[in-house]
Amino acid sequence: MLANISVRHLAVVDDITVSFKNGMTSLTGETGAGKSMLVDAMSLVLGDRADSSMVRHGQERAEIAASFDTHNNPALQQWLISQDLDDDDQCHLRRTITKDGRSRAYINGRPVPLSQLREVSERTIDIHGQHAHQSLVRSETQRQLLDTIANTQPLLNELAINFQQWQTLQHQLNQLELQAQDQTAKYELLQYQVNELAAFNLSKEHIDTLIQEQHQLAHASQLMTTAEAALYQLFEQEQGSAYSAISGALTELEKQQHIEPRFDNLVEMLNSTVIQLDEIAGDLRHYLDSTDIDPQRLDQVESELSLLHAQARKHHIEIEDLPAHFEQLQNDLDAISNIETRTEELSHQLTQQEKNCRSLCHKITKQRQQTAKPLSEKITQSIQQLAIPSGKVEFVVSPMANNHFNETGADHIQLLVSTNPGQASGDLGKVASGGELARISLAIQVVTAGSRCVPTLVFDEVDVGIGGGIAEIIGSHLRKLASTQQVICITHLPQVAAQAHQQLQVSKKHLSDSTHIDITELNNEQRIEEIARMLGGVTLTEKTRSHAEEMLCQAQS
Repeated sequence: MLANISVRHLAVVDDITVSFKNGMTSLTGETGAGKSMLVDAMSLVLGDRADSSMVRHGQERAEIAASFDTHNNPALQQWLISQDLDDDDQCHLRRTITKDGRSRAYINGRPVPLSQLREVSERTIDIHGQHAHQSLVRSETQRQLLDTIANTQPLLNELAINFQQWQTLQHQLNQLELQAQDQTAKYELLQYQVNELAAFNLSKEHIDTLIQEQHQLAHASQLMTTAEAALYQLFEQEQGSAYSAISGALTELEKQQHIEPRFDNLVEMLNSTVIQLDEIAGDLRHYLDSTDIDPQRLDQVESELSLLHAQARKHHIEIEDLPAHFEQLQNDLDAISNIETRTEELSHQLTQQEKNCRSLCHKITKQRQQTAKPLSEKITQSIQQLAIPSGKVEFVVSPMANNHFNETGADHIQLLVSTNPGQASGDLGKVASGGELARISLAIQVVTAGSRCVPTLVFDEVDVGIGGGIAEIIGSHLRKLASTQQVICITHLPQVAAQAHQQLQVSKKHLSDSTHIDITELNNEQRIEEIARMLGGVTLTEKTRSHAEEMLCQAQS
């Protein structure tokens, strides 16, 4: 349940803290006193959108905090534990909004995204605004109402997953069928390209070798001249060859090595150099012996490379990319070859997935139909007590057109109503007047509230346009509802306010340069005065006070 809420610097609110009790709480006050501001604050601390205009003029930020007792709310307890936000059976929310539009949220002192405040909202409070009845004319709202009472949400969640998978398979199959329409022409082109390229050795290693060989053959004469010059300079010139110079230096150092030990390292390095020069000489002679200027081989290599370059240009790629491109063409050809097989597989999967969806739809339809009649009867009984004595409400569950289904099932849900004797049932939005629609909406909210699995229900002036004996019935309905759930009701009806276990009065004070809102919990004497005001207006008489006292006594008995 909601234990308390604190509001600072929000719109006309300066700083207030309100504590709530079990049972039914009514908030009353003169028109324009700011009763609905408290509901706005609740909505904000539970994650609704905010903007900088909500911050009280002259302040840096607004702050709203709310505390919930989680003792009898296992769904909230489990969620807090799963999010590592639990704190000794308490759930404390805080929301700040700065004048530059920034917003921050906290749960039990830990910063969280706004989405987590909304998740707390789903497990704590159900708020019904004064215009909630307007959404009741929408078929989606009617379906959601029936599904809530029928407890179809687990099945709907499962259906949503299966329906998405069905849509994915359907999209894949459609794409394959589109590909199949032009696969003949594409297949022939790919087959021709693959056959043409298959005549070549398109391995990466072969192409790299050809390019390297072409470079070597094209520069064979220059390479041989360079090798001969190197061999001559290192070994074969009569004077001044590198080999002769190094060998001479080695001989001289060896003669003095016994005198100067430090020559040992030099002698060792020169010996290594002489050995390396011998190896270099052998390699150069082998290169010269095995290398020929071969114009015929060069022509062959360049001819093969020319053909490969021509293929590369045809496919708008570089010659080095031919192997990968050839592999891709083969894969594309295989893919087209397998379209028929893949189409059959997808068709089978799609059929099976549709069976899964329709099986879930059937279960959902069954639960809706089992719920529709008793729910319609309960709502009918309720509206007949609310000055629509001949009223009748009926939930109609019928199949969608053309055997269609979607993520919400295979049903078309209608809420039909008849408000006068002999009148045929018709669409709620067309048959019911504005006042009747408000009363039907309130009856639905009261009848279904116990099935919504949240501990706190907030009604924000949902009794607008209702008065007299009907108001008393509404008040008794809300008080009865408060035996199982915490009910907070903002009302202008004394008959409703009198039924509350706790009554809070909202008042607005105008100062010279600002406006303030106060909220006061009323004792019994103060409640009599407030209810008398609601009954009699500005001038209060003893008779009015007596009537107010009688209303309170009857409500508490």
